[in-house]
Amino acid sequence: MKSVKLVNKHVGNDNPCYVVAEIGSMFKTFDEAKNLIDSALEINVDAIKFQTFQADTITTKQNQFDMSVTGNVSQYEFFKSLEPSQELQKQIVNYANDKGITIFSAPSHINDLNIMKELDLPIYKIGADLACHIPLLKEVAKLDKPIILSTGMCTLDEVRDSVDAIISTGNDQLVLLHCVSDYPAKSNEANLRAIQTMKNEFDLPVGFSDHTPGILTSLTASIMGANVIERHFKYENNPPSPDDVHALSSIEFSNLISSIREMESAKGNGKKIPSVSERHNLLTNRVSIIALQNICKDEIITSDAIDIRRPGTGLAPKYFDQIIGRKAKININSGSPIVWDVLL
Repeated sequence: MKSVKLVNKHVGNDNPCYVVAEIGSMFKTFDEAKNLIDSALEINVDAIKFQTFQADTITTKQNQFDMSVTGNVSQYEFFKSLEPSQELQKQIVNYANDKGITIFSAPSHINDLNIMKELDLPIYKIGADLACHIPLLKEVAKLDKPIILSTGMCTLDEVRDSVDAIISTGNDQLVLLHCVSDYPAKSNEANLRAIQTMKNEFDLPVGFSDHTPGILTSLTASIMGANVIERHFKYENNPPSPDDVHALSSIEFSNLISSIREMESAKGNGKKIPSVSERHNLLTNRVSIIALQNICKDEIITSDAIDIRRPGTGLAPKYFDQIIGRKAKININSGSPIVWDVLL
């Protein structure tokens, strides 16, 4: 699998899991956005993601939400209440850039690309609602920026069509996200094995955009090989948001990141060799060939004179039969490890 460079970090199987904090619906003012960015910086996320949309182009006025988190409400009115102005988007991008953290956005309509180009965003996220929007995917791909494509609600064939559309433009800077587009999502519907299925199918980095409550499903995804974890992130002192039910607090998000990093450290390099600690412990905790009695110089060693027991500083047990019948080069005290230097 090739890796994909997202600003200053590579994403792929040989790289640390890339962790994205989604703040898209979690602020309405610049101060609220600053709270989120500052908090995200403190817990060492790799990037922050928001959403670029206008109610007039994201949905029709007749379309309704019918989800437990929203109830049956007008999508137009819902998005209108959260719609970020172009000026607000500029403010948060500039603030994040000044703070030195990667920030990017997701369009909700092809018209949004004009705003996003002005913001000079380094990465383009495509949400699951637009995953099959082939005309949009091709336009974004032509910008020659890395693309993170969420595949919620998609079949593998639909993902294949979208990947082919992007790659056909010559842009292969693509990361896929497995996703279950339900809010909150149920852990028994997470289907995390789809991450490896898409890795095998497309030979691209694949991550997980998680909408389940808590950190367990995200952590499991990272253990199963997710190259990216994207989670909604909330700042507790900001006003309530519809995504609060599956968004992580700073403490939860920090615990997730530290758990992922600990898990990555535990994976090791795959070489089956004693660890540094084991190399110390094997001297006293491993068995080797030991003298059971005093053995005089030139005495022939018999099986009654030696045994296999701790410590591990003598010859390995596999040499037991080879030692029998050999002569002692020097006097060997009872309890001493048998090494080649004391044998003729």
